Amino acid sequence: MIVIKLTNVTKKYDNKTVIDDLSFEIEENSICGFLGPNGAGKTTTFKLLNGLINSNSGTIEILGKFINSKNPSRDIKFLQDVPEFYNYMTSYEYLKFICQLNNLDNIDNRIKETLELVGLQSVTKKRVGKFSRGMKQRIGIASNIISNPKILLLDEPVSALDPIGRKEIFDLLSKLKGKMTILFSTHIIDDIERVSDKIIIINNGKKLMDGTISEVKNKFLTNMIELEFMNEKDMKKFSDAFNATDIEINSVEADSIRPQKNSLKFKVDNMPEFQNNIFKILTKEKININKFNVVTPTLEEIFMKEVAE
Repeated sequence: MIVIKLTNVTKKYDNKTVIDDLSFEIEENSICGFLGPNGAGKTTTFKLLNGLINSNSGTIEILGKFINSKNPSRDIKFLQDVPEFYNYMTSYEYLKFICQLNNLDNIDNRIKETLELVGLQSVTKKRVGKFSRGMKQRIGIASNIISNPKILLLDEPVSALDPIGRKEIFDLLSKLKGKMTILFSTHIIDDIERVSDKIIIINNGKKLMDGTISEVKNKFLTNMIELEFMNEKDMKKFSDAFNATDIEINSVEADSIRPQKNSLKFKVDNMPEFQNNIFKILTKEKININKFNVVTPTLEEIFMKEVAE
């Protein structure tokens, strides 16, 4: 089931276009990473999804219903990158306040279960103003999930956190996986691969690509093969044997043999034929290898290439 759907959405401020004909869909109970450099339009997209602002054109559907600033969705909760709190409240008091604002029932049990989920059950009486940044981010997420929303939007949830705080947030997102749809924005590529089912890359308000991580990577396969040898001696033995073969030159680029430590990389035109030739040499020369790998580009390489263009 599609729970978020943008169709040809454009948003302008005066004469500046910040969202440019943006379209994407997100499935129910999935985690989607929204990747783009600073100023790409991620926060503006979240404001549109929340009904905080209107688009100039295009449509936004949440759970099959069209939304705008006059008709926002009640099924979305949103946490900004640096959440604000009543610092004099304890974590328990703050969540009780949120429950009362949302007219929720069974408040004590909700608070207990939510604090356990976010790992703050031991600090129920500690004032939020005394929390670390990572703890504040977790209590912020707690205040948004305590009402069991169908969709959770997180704007740069780990941008101000140290490595420990970042790990705590992504461990929490892993716990929430399958319980609600989560869309989180980031400009840090490693964040995406930790928990995401899907990735959307935007820049200058335009969608560059979307899909599962494997789908995105497969679009950029380079036909690169990597061979890792047991030692440098075996690598040299293979190189000598390879150079002495009559493999047609069009099966491999002339400058494609790139040594690195005990490995060689080949950029190949005809993958099946080249693999067959490789294994013939290895068998004939009785060379053992540690690894034979078809190289897949990293998300960082893909991101940098797309943004640069």
